Amino acid sequence: MDPAAPKVLKKLTLNVGAVKRLAELHRNWRLGRAQGQRLMLSQCNLAKLDLSLMDFTDAYLVRCSLERANLRGTNFRGAILTGSVFDEADMTGANFERADMRGAVFHGTDMTRTALAAADLRQDFTAGRESGRKASEAEWDEAPACRFRGAKLAQTVFKDAKLVSVDFSGSYMLEADFSGADLRRTNFAAAELQAIRLNNTELEGADFTHAMVDQATRDQVRSAQLPVGSAPRLSDDEVRDRLGAHARWVDSLGRAGERLELEGFDLSGLDLSSANLAAARLVGCRLARTKLKRAWLLATDLHGANLTEADISGADLRGADLSEAHQRGLEIAGAKTGEIPGLGMKTKGLRK
Repeated sequence: MDPAAPKVLKKLTLNVGAVKRLAELHRNWRLGRAQGQRLMLSQCNLAKLDLSLMDFTDAYLVRCSLERANLRGTNFRGAILTGSVFDEADMTGANFERADMRGAVFHGTDMTRTALAAADLRQDFTAGRESGRKASEAEWDEAPACRFRGAKLAQTVFKDAKLVSVDFSGSYMLEADFSGADLRRTNFAAAELQAIRLNNTELEGADFTHAMVDQATRDQVRSAQLPVGSAPRLSDDEVRDRLGAHARWVDSLGRAGERLELEGFDLSGLDLSSANLAAARLVGCRLARTKLKRAWLLATDLHGANLTEADISGADLRGADLSEAHQRGLEIAGAKTGEIPGLGMKTKGLRK
């Protein structure tokens, strides 16, 4: 074994001081100086650290956790970041150009003005090999591509990026640039797309079902002969009528009225403060920026709902299911969580 070979640090929990020391060794390595050492981490925990403005160019951070880290202005150009998790991190102005990010996760991440030009965000087949499986056994449908569910992508640059099978469902995109990118089989379902650029992109099999798009984006998608639609939305009168019927259904234990079932509907921006939504079925519902202050959400099914910047402060969430819900900027102050007495149903999936 070569004693001078780079050493991979595995399964460590690092603090800011340790990362800074490793980054300095990495800088010396990049400059060809003596005592330099490439930064190589595997399955390490860097969650919630302030790594803003640091330089990780060409570093190796595989399957590491950077959840809720401060990565504002951080440089990851050319880095290998396969399978790492960046959930709810602040990546404003960060640079990931030409990085290998296959299988990385960015749920609820703020990627305003983040540069990902020519980055590789496709499926990660290495996970199967690391678990002892042969490469041929890593099935196409099983290998995860990058996921950006509920992420904020304002003026984010994906020019010439490899984005095959990436999941952008429920994300918010404003002036994102996908020029020249490979977007085949990419999922934009229930995403909000405004003024995005799709010049010279490959869009075969991309899913824009129920995406909220402006007219310019709609025209670009339709020119590729792909269907694009919007999530169904109720009028104010319809909302009042449905809420009233649901309240009667709850009060009568199902003998009168009608249960509220609005799977995939767009309720974004509405004021539903103090509404009785107990046991309502709102799976995949768009509730971005919706006011749900002091609402009754006992046993409400919000699985996969988009709750970006919604306000559920003071709401009763006992027994509610928020699994896989998009929760970036969700206001939860004073919300009641836990088990419904006598029913055994507990709050699930809420990020605090």
